[in-house]
Amino acid sequence: MNGRHTHLQLSLYLIAAAVFLVGLLSAGLIYRAAAERESAALSYQVVGGSVYAVDPADSKAYRRDVELYGGTSGRLIADFNRWLSSLWHGKRLAYVLAIFSVGIAYICFSVARGQEP
Repeated sequence: MNGRHTHLQLSLYLIAAAVFLVGLLSAGLIYRAAAERESAALSYQVVGGSVYAVDPADSKAYRRDVELYGGTSGRLIADFNRWLSSLWHGKRLAYVLAIFSVGIAYICFSVARGQEP
């Protein structure tokens, strides 16, 4: 290229840079401010002198009831739903935001490089 960029290319480069910077800065702030997951434990177990919180959804009774009503697929869907909802809180949200901002910035840079001057 002769150092000439179209208006669309420049716009896409600026958008990509802005998404990248704002996304990573936001992810860093969220990561720093995020508290560890608050325990919603109903009970605690002591194993080897250490105390562990037991989440209600991890209990054998809950898992048996879910499998009784929904079968194995119901249990798998419930586990997937718990995992998916855990991505939108705390430090995991920072990771998701960082990955999405890098991905979107990469797409914008790629589209801008593919434009003809």
